[in-house]
Amino acid sequence: MNKINFKTGTIIPPELMNALQNPSFTNDEEEAGHLPLPPNYGKKVQVFNTENRAVDLSTASSGFAVVIHHSSSLSGEPETVTIDGVGGTGANTILLVTRGTDYPVIVSLPQNSVSRKEISIKGGSSVLLTFFSYGAAYVWKYYELETNPVAMTDTGWKSFSPGGVSTDFVKFATLTVPKGYSAIVMVKGTGTSTYPVTSGSSGVVAEYTLQAIDADEREETCEMSVVKCNASGYFLPDMTQEYDARADKFSGYLVIPPLSTPAQRSVDLKLKTNQGAMSITASFRALLYKANLDTTLLA
Repeated sequence: MNKINFKTGTIIPPELMNALQNPSFTNDEEEAGHLPLPPNYGKKVQVFNTENRAVDLSTASSGFAVVIHHSSSLSGEPETVTIDGVGGTGANTILLVTRGTDYPVIVSLPQNSVSRKEISIKGGSSVLLTFFSYGAAYVWKYYELETNPVAMTDTGWKSFSPGGVSTDFVKFATLTVPKGYSAIVMVKGTGTSTYPVTSGSSGVVAEYTLQAIDADEREETCEMSVVKCNASGYFLPDMTQEYDARADKFSGYLVIPPLSTPAQRSVDLKLKTNQGAMSITASFRALLYKANLDTTLLA
């Protein structure tokens, strides 16, 4: 019933008391029991569920919407989720959350009145979608949120003896970097100089350098820290003038970034020193990992 303007002696009908005991946000402002919506209610996060693998967001009143898609698919085949009703004053940023088994999903998105764009996300992943208008069409951008965003693969320590190393890089190992992966390569080893035999200081090794280079000549290098020892294992100052054969301990690491167009790569690991007649024994350990954000612009 409608609200009453009370005056002295106004009788309170039972219908009014019943309405006041059952307030509702859906009541009109003129009705008893009307509850006003909180400020900025239209900007709240709204949650939608897919029905028959589709969702219509035309009723969304805020700029952000969460779409939950449930599935019990066990086949491993991709499911297609269709999203419609975007644009206008409704949702322009959408978080699609997949629940159920780890099945891949193809998301079908409107581009204009006659064409659509499809994106594929991995099994168990969710995706953040956004778009902007260009001409008479929507251009979509998405960020895939993987279930295991920083997958680490450790190759462990592997030992190699590349033999003589001097002012030229000498290959001592080959690392395979899988498609879409980056790598952190850690190297450690020992180097022994056989010069000088009786005099001079030409046998002193000032630096060891690590290089990683792939078939397309993409290169990463780093200088490694060095601890100098004599043949008996005693530490010596850097650039020592001792004539004993050097037994240097060196270590360092470098980062191999992912390519802009990811593909499996074969990367050669190489060493060099600033001194000739060196005998080197080296070990390396590689941590292979995937970045936690995959960004793709759909044109």
